[in-house]
This record gives sequence, C-alpha cells and structure tokens, in this order.
Amino acid sequence: MAGQNLTNGLNHLAMQSNCDLVLYHGGKPAWNTNTNTTANATAGSGSCYAVLKQNGELVVRRNVHYILWTSAKKAKKGKYALVLDGAGRIGIYGQRRWVSNNQKEEVHELSRPVVSTEYVLQSGGHWRLSPGKKLKYREYELGLSRCNLEINSTRTGRTLWQTNTKAASCFVELESNGELMVKRGSQRLWSSGRKGERGKYVAVLRFDGRLAVYGSLLWSNAQWDDYSSIKEEMMTWAMGQ
Repeated sequence: MAGQNLTNGLNHLAMQSNCDLVLYHGGKPAWNTNTNTTANATAGSGSCYAVLKQNGELVVRRNVHYILWTSAKKAKKGKYALVLDGAGRIGIYGQRRWVSNNQKEEVHELSRPVVSTEYVLQSGGHWRLSPGKKLKYREYELGLSRCNLEINSTRTGRTLWQTNTKAASCFVELESNGELMVKRGSQRLWSSGRKGERGKYVAVLRFDGRLAVYGSLLWSNAQWDDYSSIKEEMMTWAMGQ
C-alpha cells in the first residue's frame, strides 16, 4: 500500500500516494515504474499497491482491478521472493527450491521491520558463510557451530533446525545450481539435495524461522555485474508463502 517501503542501507523501495513505485538511493530517485498520473493522484492515498503474484510477476495495481505496471516476466505457479540488495538492485527469484523442515515459528509482529543485518546468502563462489559469521533476521540466527549449521532463536534459546554435521573446518556455500551445501574444502558434509539449472539463487533466513532457497533469477530492474568486489547487505520480501 502507499507509504509502505522496503529498506536496505541507503536504498528503499516505496509506493507513493500517486501510485508510482519508486526506488530511492540516498534519498534520490534511482528507478521507478513511471505510473505517476494525475488520475492516480486524485484516486486518494492507499488505493495503490504492489503485489508479487504466484507466477513471479510483480504488478502495480490501483483499486484491485486496474493494472498500472507489470514486470512482464511470468513463470509457473509457485513461491517467489522479491529481493532488494545493497547495490540498489531489485530481483525476483523463484520458484522456491528448498526449505528447512523445522516448524514455522509464530510471527509476533504484523509489520515488516527495517532489518540492518544480512540474512540472504547469494549463489556463487564469492559468497560463503564461514564460522563466526551469521545471517540474522529478527530473533533468528543462522550460523555454524563446530561445522554444524544451525538456526537458533535468540528469544527462546532453542535450536530450531540443524544439519548434524561436524568437522574441524568448513563453510556454507550456495551453488550456482541452487544446491545449498556445508563443505570442508571440496568435501561435501551436507547438502539440501535440490538442484536446478545454472543461474542466480538466494538462500533466505525467513521471518518464520526457516531457511529457504529461491531461484533462479526471473527478473531484475538492472544489469547484474560481477559480485566479487561488492559487499551486499540484502533484504527480501517473500510473498505467497
């Protein structure tokens, strides 16, 4: 709805009261859907919204029936995620390839908080989760404890999910085929066991305490360059779970 936004560092994506979906960087517009019209402005705030459909298409609507803009990229019905990264790029990933088998945790807030910690792991050899590093979302943390990959709740102190792996050294990597793995060098200690075609994928620590892999990349508002020199802090808005 108008007034709501996704924020990541200096970047935020916001629906304006005039029905224009705008991506800002440092307070300056960097991209928009160009749906700002006089007719829309007189329709009243709150009548416009953006929705990520079950086929992966992002749509800006007014009063339910009127489509003002669409990403025009569709796929099979499934579960998709809209991600805003620290470089100001928007990406739609899907379908969901894998999700951890722990029970969904109760959501204690209805609103989406501004999250400053990283909770998305990108695919590719430049992106690894090493011991001592964590993905965090609200009270949930994903990290390695003696090479056992765990999701923990800082609110309850419980371990919600784990890989039951153990080694002297290790790291977590999301392969370019969407397979999530705990590895020691080239040795595979654990795998999600789900693969897709080669592409760009994301592993997301979700609002309900589960870890999910989405991909590959279906649509983006920008060209994707080499990630090797860019430190990303990412936000995700997963719709239709």
